[in-house]
Amino acid sequence: MSHDKSPDIGIQQRQYQQRILMKLKENYQNGYHTIAEVDTGLGKRVLTFLLIKETLSDQRVLLLLHSTISFSETIHYFSKEYGGFESDSDFQAFSSRTAGWLRKKILDNARVVAATPQTFANAFNRLTTKPRFDVVIINEIDKIVRRHGDSRLLIFPYNNLIPYFVHSGAWIVGMTGTIRDSHIFYNQLKDQIEIQHEIVSLDRRIPDLHVIRMDSLVAQTDIGEYIQDTYIQRYSVIASPELKTILDLIDHAIKNLRREIIDEAMEQNPTLLDSIPSSQLALVSGMLETESENTQKYQGLLLIRKYCTAMQSKKFRKFLFRLKKFGITKDLINALPKRNTKINTVLELVGKQPTNSKTVVLCSFLDTAQKLEEEIQELGFSTFKITGQVRDKITILNKFKELPKKAILVMTSVGERDIDIPQANLLIVYDVVNTVKTMYQRFKRTRGGLVLCLCYEETFEEQKVNRLLQEISHRYPWSSIIE
Repeated sequence: MSHDKSPDIGIQQRQYQQRILMKLKENYQNGYHTIAEVDTGLGKRVLTFLLIKETLSDQRVLLLLHSTISFSETIHYFSKEYGGFESDSDFQAFSSRTAGWLRKKILDNARVVAATPQTFANAFNRLTTKPRFDVVIINEIDKIVRRHGDSRLLIFPYNNLIPYFVHSGAWIVGMTGTIRDSHIFYNQLKDQIEIQHEIVSLDRRIPDLHVIRMDSLVAQTDIGEYIQDTYIQRYSVIASPELKTILDLIDHAIKNLRREIIDEAMEQNPTLLDSIPSSQLALVSGMLETESENTQKYQGLLLIRKYCTAMQSKKFRKFLFRLKKFGITKDLINALPKRNTKINTVLELVGKQPTNSKTVVLCSFLDTAQKLEEEIQELGFSTFKITGQVRDKITILNKFKELPKKAILVMTSVGERDIDIPQANLLIVYDVVNTVKTMYQRFKRTRGGLVLCLCYEETFEEQKVNRLLQEISHRYPWSSIIE
């Protein structure tokens, strides 16, 4: 095993990192745009720094960071943890709060420029003379692919930036933790809905694209020694009889509407869904445009069903009064328990954790996060909360990590973005989403350990969790152990 230390940089390089950097240099010399798939916690930021500082030391580089948190942390690590650059002018970053004249100066003079995509695009569009870069590094490149929609395959502003980068001759490097999902889009030329792998979509926009895959790294390098296994379990919860009945009625209505939407769409365009396997029709139903209002009703039912599994009853019950025609009566709604059985389950699990343990609970909605925080605090445990409304996430996170006793961190799906908690022993997922990649990334927030996915027993949610875990086991076999 090789652990060479980079000259003048306080970073111990691992063998797999050397292998990736060597392959990137080779592809750069041969003119192949490249995506490096490096799983969560294995040093994408370190690789980016070494690539810029050593491999591309005489090249002009644009580094696009997908979020403000990623932007702030990267600037911190580059300057404080990794040793920085030769001079302040060598590496410059600008944010939305940077003055316009200073953005222009940075774009004109800095060797390495870092920004978020939107901030860069805003500055870029105002310039008469466009800046040219030898290299463009895109952090989390998988996020630039549209999950579903029209024939535009890339999200804004990448749908405009990528053609410019390619045309200007820049070498494009994408860093990602996972590049294994597919997405749904409308193909105008064929007049059909298609499901396409995100790599294929990127390859259509970025020619001569090569991918360094985790599979080959696991087989050919020492990367397996640094991967922390994540043990994932489905944890079924018995719903109240009233909620179970409501979920079954909504699920039945959703299936009926789905059939009507597909039949109507096929009547309008018999070949629209020719390339969609029958097992995938449920994925595309919500984006089919029909002359009736069925699609809108369908999307509304999906949302209400999500509320029923992820919100508290006092929040979602008001939506149920609209569903009388589906058999959901006023008496049934009023009989719903005020206390959610998932809440009880979380409290039981938290209470069983040992002294000095760290537990993280992920949920989708703010009202559930608030309820969990209140209930856990009543048990006498130190509780912290991070949501999209919290500005100073890092301070709260550090307090949670450093507390020398049992602590629980409650986070919403918006609040948890770009946050990693390797100190946690247990991750409880209150509710799941359908996107496999999103759930895998959430499971990896704790860098190993145990993950429990809560779901209501004998409902659609249990089936959904089973499908997700099966897909995760198939796509990410190197670190996911499904129990």
